[in-house]
Amino acid sequence: MSKKSLSINSWVGGQSSDDQEGQPNSFAYSKHMDFRKSPTRLQALPKTTKDSGSTVTDLVTAGIQLPSGKKVFIDLAGGVYTYSTSGVWAKLSGSLGATAHGMVYNSIHDTIYVPNARNISTITGADDLYGNSPTISADTFVASQDQSGGTTANTYTTTDTITETATHILSFTPAVDPLYSIKLSVATKGSGDVVVTLHDAANNTLATVTKTAASLTNGALNEWVFTTPVRVRASPNASTYHVHVTHPSGTATTIGTTTASNFSTANFSTWGSRLISPTNGFHPVVEFLNFYCIANGNYLTVWEPISQSAPSNTEWNRHRLTFPLGYEVTSMAIYSEYLAIACEKRSASTTNEFQDGKIFFWDGTSQGFNFVIDFPQGAPYSIFSDQNRLEWIGVGKLWAWSGDNPVPVQQISNTDTEYTAAATYTVNYPNMMTSRNGITLAGYPSETSNTAVEHAVYSFGKRNRLYPESFGYSYSSTATTNLNTGSNNLRIGMVKNFGDQLFISWREGSTYGVDKVQNTSAPFASGEMRALWFTNERRNKRKLALKLTVTFDALPTGCTVTPKYRITETTFTTGTAAVATETSIEMNINVDFNAIQLGFDWAATATTPVITDVTFTFDDLAHEED
Repeated sequence: MSKKSLSINSWVGGQSSDDQEGQPNSFAYSKHMDFRKSPTRLQALPKTTKDSGSTVTDLVTAGIQLPSGKKVFIDLAGGVYTYSTSGVWAKLSGSLGATAHGMVYNSIHDTIYVPNARNISTITGADDLYGNSPTISADTFVASQDQSGGTTANTYTTTDTITETATHILSFTPAVDPLYSIKLSVATKGSGDVVVTLHDAANNTLATVTKTAASLTNGALNEWVFTTPVRVRASPNASTYHVHVTHPSGTATTIGTTTASNFSTANFSTWGSRLISPTNGFHPVVEFLNFYCIANGNYLTVWEPISQSAPSNTEWNRHRLTFPLGYEVTSMAIYSEYLAIACEKRSASTTNEFQDGKIFFWDGTSQGFNFVIDFPQGAPYSIFSDQNRLEWIGVGKLWAWSGDNPVPVQQISNTDTEYTAAATYTVNYPNMMTSRNGITLAGYPSETSNTAVEHAVYSFGKRNRLYPESFGYSYSSTATTNLNTGSNNLRIGMVKNFGDQLFISWREGSTYGVDKVQNTSAPFASGEMRALWFTNERRNKRKLALKLTVTFDALPTGCTVTPKYRITETTFTTGTAAVATETSIEMNINVDFNAIQLGFDWAATATTPVITDVTFTFDDLAHEED
């Protein structure tokens, strides 16, 4: 007999992409374990606890901390929540309208600005700086004037059908996109409803809107608001559009014009929505230099917040940067002296997504973006900057970039769907990465049709310069499962750290919550560790497994440690659980193996177990012929 032993007493290499090979001191899988704080003393991480009770009623997607220390969160449905410095949740009355993953606080105005699909909503008196209680106002900034012209010296009489001749069309060249409405001066209304029809230069109908005769006001500008703001080609490469005004039935209405019977000289103004409604629904906001930068589909909208009232087009530059058509911004982060803007090529279909993304860099002053990184692997989501490095999630992997080529850091377990016959759809929201104790935390995924991937907060980094950067599965939410079952609509909405408090928001079916981790948290109730598969460097050689020993500090009350192993891919065999005060547990195996995976499960209540060593004793059967 040639008895040998394998001792594993450091896990600082983290979870490997491969279950048999990785960087030194790596392992195949762990859950809820801290393997970085003290590499030779494996501990449980502090657990997540649902902190929001029944207060939160939809998926929270963004949060900020105000100067007083109070925190404010928003949900997708427009709900606003405050979290006091004493840790009390409250939901404010009112609604912002459906939000779009962004918010920013202006201390001079004491106002939080929140984009929704097309407009900006506000929370005034947000931090009670001037003795004003928080007040929610939906759609505070809706539209601003773009083009205008004409007088009311004469009139034009509406016709009952469209005529494409010069005196029956009102042309304009937009400077902003999209078109929200058009206002026309009504001299005298008739009995017929009035229809405004928008055409492009080829006379294609882009939109129509009707105002009833009863709703018209004589001697005033009347507004025709398009049901959905119309995407137009605006400056600097603008197209020319025109409108017609007709009354399909009843008597005619007269419109104020400069020249009699000439609609092209009508007294009018066009109005543009503050934001477009992107397919991905994302309008994250980043404060950069003296601007609020708002993701806006294939634009970067830049607002220099000078006035508190509705900003002019000078302050509110809808398309300060224009990205290629078909691309939409997913997320933004400040990297060195640049704003990094991640974009995906987006389809309206969830089953036919493009495999194309880009990250643009802008210094805040140049006319256009300064440079771009192509990311042909797919959509770059949740971009985040930490320690002078950009990190993001894309195609089921964590990526990093610090000036050369993007580097794939780690494939998240069960995201590689080759040979599974599964066509999966996965999206990660903008505010899904944060930093805690110098470690990057990444929530993944926000939403997916993949029923195998674990919804969790994954980690990457190192606590000490002497050790390598490593990856692991760190936190799970308090939802009843961490898997999308196909019917529970499981989602993670936001991961955000403030000081010693980590917040994780989630949805499971019609249940919503925000979990918290802080320095006073108890350890997770359970977790596990699986070592890399062991072959003694020869998978084809039979060997004899003798014994597995797990060593630890004296177990605190309420803790258990259970050794386990498997020699097939499917099933672990478990041993007897060690209990309080014990310092090791042995498991006799006595089975043949070509490859074996060792591990242990643990449980805890108030105090974490501390595992120091896993030792495997085996006979290499070297005396046997191959």
